[in-house]
Amino acid sequence: MSIRRTFLLLIAPLFLLLAGVNGALLYLWERAEAERGLAGQAIAAAVTTAAFAGASDDLAHALADPVRAAALRDAALRVEGLHGLYIVTPDGETVQIAGRPSAFWPGAFDQPRAPLAAPIRSDPSGKRMASGLAPVKGGGYVIAQIDADPLFAQVMGLQRLVIALVIAAGLIGLVLALVIARVIVRELARNSATIEAIRADTPIRDDDRFAIRETHDLALAVRLMRASVTGRLTRGRHELARRDRERDEAGSVAAYRETAFPPLSVTVAGASLAVRMLGAASAGSFYALCEGPGGATLVLGESAAETPSAALARAMAARRFFETTADEAVETRVARGKAAFDLTRVAWLTWSATQPPSAPVLALLDGDNAARAAAYVARAEGLDPALVIDDLATLLGASGVVAVARPASAQAGDR
Repeated sequence: MSIRRTFLLLIAPLFLLLAGVNGALLYLWERAEAERGLAGQAIAAAVTTAAFAGASDDLAHALADPVRAAALRDAALRVEGLHGLYIVTPDGETVQIAGRPSAFWPGAFDQPRAPLAAPIRSDPSGKRMASGLAPVKGGGYVIAQIDADPLFAQVMGLQRLVIALVIAAGLIGLVLALVIARVIVRELARNSATIEAIRADTPIRDDDRFAIRETHDLALAVRLMRASVTGRLTRGRHELARRDRERDEAGSVAAYRETAFPPLSVTVAGASLAVRMLGAASAGSFYALCEGPGGATLVLGESAAETPSAALARAMAARRFFETTADEAVETRVARGKAAFDLTRVAWLTWSATQPPSAPVLALLDGDNAARAAAYVARAEGLDPALVIDDLATLLGASGVVAVARPASAQAGDR
């Protein structure tokens, strides 16, 4: 759902609801006030007439007096909206004081105990009346009726006004929803364009004119993200350039050797074996694991050459040589390898499923680190060979190649 549709579905009905509730309250309050005014007017006319009728001991004689009757009718005519004024005598006879004769209203009410206003009702012709009743001293009561049609005409006018206001409020809410939604969509579109420019790595339009503070903050956050990404990419390019400047043949050979001679951890010929290059091993350092019908042989060596790349090439060739000549005697292969690949140092270890490795460690390390490694391996009996080499790399800080081998059955038992 779009933002524009969401605003239309939320703001316009909200305006209609608020305007409708307020209009209904206004209509009901105005009608109630007008009805109370008519009721008070009818009660006042009834009470005044009842006071006149109760002032005379003989109501019939008082009404028969032309002067007094004319004065009473003249006073009744001054009551605005008076439609009928009747006196009901104690014996039930109805005397019309003012207005049209009516056979309906006088019999429609009971003797009141105190002045009151009857609910607005309609006669058979549909004319609505507000009636006020007041008891007469000595018996009987007075009925005063006020025409309620003008009130309802005013109420209908107010009702039409309220409906018009509700419709106008709905239209205003619709227009406001469209305007606000358009502003939000336009500013979000700017942020979307900025994000797309970042994705496409194109220049960003420099436009800080945002009408909404939140979208302005979002635009700043997007630009901050772009600055962060740009800075990270720039730092990455600078780092790559620095590495390119600092890279030499020895560094390239060392990096490639990590792929050519990765750490080795296997179980072969009944022994658990781990081999790894440590520290800044020479470019010609290598290891070769040869497995044949009679058992396995591990050869560690170091080739000499004029350049690091040539030494690495000889080391890789030496590994292939030892791996592909497993059917020859170890001494013969080592002698041939020394002559062919200019091996300056070489060491080997043989074992089989029936004859375990003669030594737990085989190392070609700098200085006296080989002896120190052998001493540590002797004390670390029971540890996994790969873990032992981890310890050696941390403790010795040596450079070269080292291998640790243990009988696989003993290793399993130690665990």
